[in-house]
Amino acid sequence: MRTLPKYIIRQTAITLILTVTVFTFVLLLGGMLRQLSDLLVSGQVGLQAVGLFVVLVLPSVLSFSLPMAMLATALLVFGRLSADHEITAMRASGIGLGQVAAPVILVAALMSGLCFYINASLAPQCKFYFKTMFARLGVERPIALLGEGMYLRDFPGYAIYVGRKDEKAGEIYDIILHVLDDKGQVVSRLWAEKGRVLTKPDEQKLVLDLMNVRGDLRDPKDPTNVRKIRAGTTAQRYPVELDLGRIMKRARQAKKLGDFSLAELLAEVEQLRGRGIYPAAVLLEAHQRVSMAVACVSFALIGIPLGMKTSRRETSIGIALSLALAFSYYFVLILATTLKERPYLFPEAILWSPNLIFQLVGLALLWRISRS
Repeated sequence: MRTLPKYIIRQTAITLILTVTVFTFVLLLGGMLRQLSDLLVSGQVGLQAVGLFVVLVLPSVLSFSLPMAMLATALLVFGRLSADHEITAMRASGIGLGQVAAPVILVAALMSGLCFYINASLAPQCKFYFKTMFARLGVERPIALLGEGMYLRDFPGYAIYVGRKDEKAGEIYDIILHVLDDKGQVVSRLWAEKGRVLTKPDEQKLVLDLMNVRGDLRDPKDPTNVRKIRAGTTAQRYPVELDLGRIMKRARQAKKLGDFSLAELLAEVEQLRGRGIYPAAVLLEAHQRVSMAVACVSFALIGIPLGMKTSRRETSIGIALSLALAFSYYFVLILATTLKERPYLFPEAILWSPNLIFQLVGLALLWRISRS
């Protein structure tokens, strides 16, 4: 490899690492980390579990941050080269603009390949594992499911409140347990001074061994009428079994299109077509996965000439311009997603239009600059 491509690739790689780090951190901080910090503060999960949550969310974040970072990298690298008159010197030495841009486009193609793998396989797998991890955590550390000072409604037929807990001793205190009917209305309520959290791993059961229990009963025909509440259970010890297996089963059944790999999406398309159903939503999801991967190349193609035209050294200019272009791209993507139930409007074409426009405009600007 000659000196010039090495130099440009090195500058691109360094800038890309920095921009990926910044965009990924911002997206994590603005979204999932806030929810995870709430779980950490409430005591529902430990620091190690939060770290695993972040690792599982990271591929989904990278599918957005990598194209944005590639755009910012192209703007910053070529903006600096232009501001330092290095591109002018290269062209004066007989080096064509295509030779200067080729290393960056090669890096963008590699990033597209990485994005395709993330969107097609890694991100959906991690996203689904993330959704079911809460139930898995209950089998391994059941007391972690019970947050302090909040109601837990994940177990069908129950709403459970725990005032405080001692994880080391496996004990909970100041418990309120609401028994719910099929409509989610309270039919009885139990108060317990303390309790122990036990498991039956073979049966996938969580057992709350409650102590010093008292309760009330509601009229099933009029559960909200406080006048019809009457005294119910009173016991020194009252075990309650909760079904962890049902939570796991419900989590597996709740798999959505975003949790499907690209291969599963294509299989679903064939299955729906075999039934005579047009798979509009599934097709759009599959197209979205691929188009977001191609966005790395599209962003690089438009970022290179724009970076040369702005001729700015300041990082803030490149970041601001990349954010504006990325916003327009993802706005069209969201617009196309809202039209998934209207296939006659060709949402797939709308989805691909930003890639096509950015590539055509980028190539036209490169051709114009090379001719000047």
